[in-house]
Amino acid sequence: MKSRYPTHKTKNGKLYNTVVATVLLANGFFLVSPVLAQTTPTAAGTSIDNQATATYEDPNNPNIPINATSNTVTISIAEVAGILVQAGTPVDNNGGTIQTGDLIYFPFTITNIGNDPTRFQIPTQAGITGPGTQGTLQYSTDGTTWTDVPTGGFTTASIPVNGTIQVRVPVTVNSGVTPGQTIKVTLGETNPAETNSNSPRAGSINDARDIYTVDNADGTQGEVTGVPANGVVEGSAAATITIAPKYYSLATILKTRGTYSNSNTPTDITDDTINYSLSLQVRSTDNTGQNITPSALAGSVIPGLTGTNILVSDAIPFGTQLAAIPTAPTGWTVVYSTTPVTTSANAATWTTTAPADLSTVTRIGFAKTTVDGNTSTYLAAADAQSTNFSIQVKVKTGQTAPLTIANIAQVFGKTPETNAPVFDESGDINPSNFDGTPNNMTPSRNVDTDGDNVPDKLPDVVPDGYITDPKTDPTDLNNTGTDTNGNNTGSGTDGEANVFTISLNSLVNGPNGFPDAVGPNNNNDDFTNKSSNVPAGLTPGSTFNPNAVTFTNTILNTGSLVANISLLPTPPATPSHLPNGTTVTITVGSSSATYTYNGTVFTFTSGTGFAAGNPISATNPLQISALATNTQSSYTVTVDLPAGTPLSTDPGLERGFPVPITAFIDANGDGVSNNNEVANITIDRVYTGFLQLIKQSRILQGTGPAVQGTDGTLSTTPKKPAPGNIVEYVIQYKNISEPQPANGNNNVILNATKVVITEDGTLAPNNWAVDNAPTNNVIDTSHVLGSVQAAGTIQFFGGTLANTVGSEQSGTTAATDITKYVNTLSAPVTPGQTGTFIFQRKVN
Repeated sequence: MKSRYPTHKTKNGKLYNTVVATVLLANGFFLVSPVLAQTTPTAAGTSIDNQATATYEDPNNPNIPINATSNTVTISIAEVAGILVQAGTPVDNNGGTIQTGDLIYFPFTITNIGNDPTRFQIPTQAGITGPGTQGTLQYSTDGTTWTDVPTGGFTTASIPVNGTIQVRVPVTVNSGVTPGQTIKVTLGETNPAETNSNSPRAGSINDARDIYTVDNADGTQGEVTGVPANGVVEGSAAATITIAPKYYSLATILKTRGTYSNSNTPTDITDDTINYSLSLQVRSTDNTGQNITPSALAGSVIPGLTGTNILVSDAIPFGTQLAAIPTAPTGWTVVYSTTPVTTSANAATWTTTAPADLSTVTRIGFAKTTVDGNTSTYLAAADAQSTNFSIQVKVKTGQTAPLTIANIAQVFGKTPETNAPVFDESGDINPSNFDGTPNNMTPSRNVDTDGDNVPDKLPDVVPDGYITDPKTDPTDLNNTGTDTNGNNTGSGTDGEANVFTISLNSLVNGPNGFPDAVGPNNNNDDFTNKSSNVPAGLTPGSTFNPNAVTFTNTILNTGSLVANISLLPTPPATPSHLPNGTTVTITVGSSSATYTYNGTVFTFTSGTGFAAGNPISATNPLQISALATNTQSSYTVTVDLPAGTPLSTDPGLERGFPVPITAFIDANGDGVSNNNEVANITIDRVYTGFLQLIKQSRILQGTGPAVQGTDGTLSTTPKKPAPGNIVEYVIQYKNISEPQPANGNNNVILNATKVVITEDGTLAPNNWAVDNAPTNNVIDTSHVLGSVQAAGTIQFFGGTLANTVGSEQSGTTAATDITKYVNTLSAPVTPGQTGTFIFQRKVN
């Protein structure tokens, strides 16, 4: 985790664990070590652990404390060499020419050219310039078996005179490269740069990149007693390669439904209108994971249009017709097609002249003319830039409710550098019909003939973008897939249909008392957030069996008819976000239904009571019966997460566990919510704690020797300070729960109230305020006066049991020092809000 706090670079120093000046005779001159202290220092290797705890409350569930426990950070008191670095020839992992996406290994050999065995400090970073992404450094002692360099680097075993260790730097060639560009990798960092042997490290310290000698401890086999006369030395070398890119236009077409109007005739749908918004973006950064160099988008040949054109096409949905002539954005032209929708859009004939009868239009589109070779005519690649379009359709005469309207927008063009065709469909945010998750996408269908994971042709059968009537033939919509939330978050092959059902029935389903709440995107992702219990002492990475959490949701019948409204739990948009084995019980009055989640679907487990006169069952879900128009009714949902559930506050997780509840009018009586039925979703989200505590430390020099390695960098990794050094502890807290959406309203959020953070140096696993073995009647660390930084109020405690309330003080015994800090926050920590509590301890 990166910290917002600056780090201090210090010169490397040697710790002399003695109170007497020592004299070393080496090469005819004397080296005199400094006198550090007049008392016996804390023993080298002593382990000092630090862990923070906190309690807080959810104001929606007052007077029930929730516990939070940070990770443990460890420091150990440390006792405080020639080198030659040589670069080898870079190796292309696939053995071919160096191209975009290739993995290149830059090899280096490090040799002990001194006259005594030594160890080497190997870093986790190399210097890199040019369009390459560095992977995890690896090392080998035999040139065959390679091991990843661990985070923070490592110190090798003892290496004899003329002995070697090999390091290689894997580099993946980035997207965005151009022929002739170079990538240069430098292992080690010296002053002057790239001094390959015995460069003094003093005055040239970069702990993240330096390769330097680390003297063996006295008594190590083969080691000469004493320290090297030349101190610590380092080396550096560099190698370069040239690369070439692979181009492709990453175009994304998005579609969202805008305003729907029933024209104030709630019992007649034939005058209803729907507005749609389309947005076209050409990415300037590659999110496919295929090391593509993103290109601008150029046009291709479209029947009926002059020259080459980028085409945005939208098939007029079943049951509707074009309601009005749209307005094209600057640089674009509205185009029309009356070719039957069974012909794909890129093969249909288009015209810039609007037909006299708009009901004959089968596709509405927008075209941008481009000229091959004239880059100013292309649609530029820019992540933050999009071209927006809008269209309006109306229901055709003769249609009756319920009417399901489903459609997909499409875009056609080409990559100017290669002429490779570009095709994308709406419903998801992936560009150019790539399938998969960000940075792990592959081209869809059979469009990649050379196997480089970049499309080079259109699908053998280009989808027509038209969905047949789902009421009479659901196959087409089922095969296409649905953008369930209507916000381009669909998943599947190619695009997903934006689906909307017009019905005389309608309803909204939301948090308690707010059925019409709106979430981040619409009223199908509004939410109620609540937290389970969290037992004390659960550190990051722990799992447990949370207590069941109960929610109250409210439904409002917004239709013009009395309605029977069924209720079902629904798998979340990302199925893996809810643990396998979660049970959900929905209760209405004295009736209830319980379901178990298997990681993919909910299965009916048991039920009590009746719905529509029949017992609750897998095919007869719980129901709110005969709900009058404009009337509300509430129900409860109990979510019981299984044993083995992680903490929501775990770094890398930082989310709750969502249970969408679908309220729907079961028009065909099959017990499930179908695409053509009136439905609305609200999300009941359980957090297993929501106040995250992350403990970090860094070492400051203080009155001790220079800080070693990366110990001066704030992090969670173990540190090795010396007597006189200062350990700065930083507790970072964050409310990881979801905030009220910027465009949403009436969602139930989680504020952390009554937050109290405790740092007790006498309570295990903490031991930073005690005299650890071997004892010397001095506590191992002492409070640094004026070092505490925190919001709210701070209380200081002293004594061996840390129970004496006092003022700020610093001493070498528990009675004369601070052994516990308590930070009480005066204001709630709101969703997304962060803060810090900082204090310092000097190593005695």
